[in-house]
Amino acid sequence: MDVLGRLRVLFWGLVISLWGLFMYQYISDDINMPRMKFSKNPLGTLPQDFKTVRKQYPPPPVRPPVFTGTQDVTGRTYTSGNMLQPLSKGLDIKEIPAGTGIMPEHSPDEKTAAGLIAERKEESYPPAPPGFAMQETRHFVVYEEGETVSQELANTVESLHGNIMLDLVAFSPWTREKRVFIFFTGNQDTYQRLTGRPAWSAGAASLSERKIYLFKSDEAMGILAHELTHIYFDSFFSGPVQSPLWLSEGIATYIQSERGLSTPTWLAQKLAAVEKGGGFKLSDLVRIDNMQGADEDNVRLWYAQSYSVVRFLMKLKAGDAFYQFCKRLKAGTPTHQALYQAYGMPYNKLSSLEYAWRYDLKTGKISDLNR
Repeated sequence: MDVLGRLRVLFWGLVISLWGLFMYQYISDDINMPRMKFSKNPLGTLPQDFKTVRKQYPPPPVRPPVFTGTQDVTGRTYTSGNMLQPLSKGLDIKEIPAGTGIMPEHSPDEKTAAGLIAERKEESYPPAPPGFAMQETRHFVVYEEGETVSQELANTVESLHGNIMLDLVAFSPWTREKRVFIFFTGNQDTYQRLTGRPAWSAGAASLSERKIYLFKSDEAMGILAHELTHIYFDSFFSGPVQSPLWLSEGIATYIQSERGLSTPTWLAQKLAAVEKGGGFKLSDLVRIDNMQGADEDNVRLWYAQSYSVVRFLMKLKAGDAFYQFCKRLKAGTPTHQALYQAYGMPYNKLSSLEYAWRYDLKTGKISDLNR
């Protein structure tokens, strides 16, 4: 073999060795990572090992209070069953429990109806309840208890909309023509009389009618950001395919935290547990389609992991990769195929995404999330 041939062999040998070393470093931590054991129901009892969190995340960002008023601080424990009970009086509105920071999942019928928003002609505006003023803004019709709608409130909701559209403009082009109806009561008593909700409810929302009911509190903007995301994002999934629950709740929690600056108080602790290797296998996470029978601790962990995975996907690649991923899911493409078509290699299966996401949680080297 001549000298040139030997140099070629040496060069390719070096390339293969470096590639092997990189792959070993890439997955070795994940291979040795402690894993949760899963029962048939992935939302079963959480192992005690992951209920104690040693490493704490930095304090979540807190939005300066915009309004003052009565807050629901009962701290009542609830289950997903009573999260999904419909309103009385025939209103198609889902309750939002207060105190826990967990938003309700929306029923399949509600999400299907939300998907038809862009196809419907503009409805007439709902009349203002007695004692409420009404003001039309660029993207909302705001109803506020009192003689007038405060300009501060009108500016705040429009600013929130602008922040949300930084991520969701491609999913809800109908917002250029159609408005969302927001009802702000001055106190919890009026809110309860208007909606028929229990004392521990902090808000109510109807995706299909584009209505959100709130009373003035420090939690109001966080609830509004979360529910606006559901209206904007879930409406993208028109047709027979609904938005997957993990994706819908993950992006709603992401927008609530990143754009609404109203991070749930429990999120940092659950993210720390996920960073240590806790949580669910991704194949289990994505197949969960309701919260029936799940205990509160696991629901919070599921929400935190869904948020973390969605955040990774949104930061992973420049351009419209996340939109393309959702577009293919909407078309009925299986999750792993939609992932590969949008993001390319090595994301050709859920296990590959899980390796990369777990690795990035520790290092931040893939998406620079830690910078």
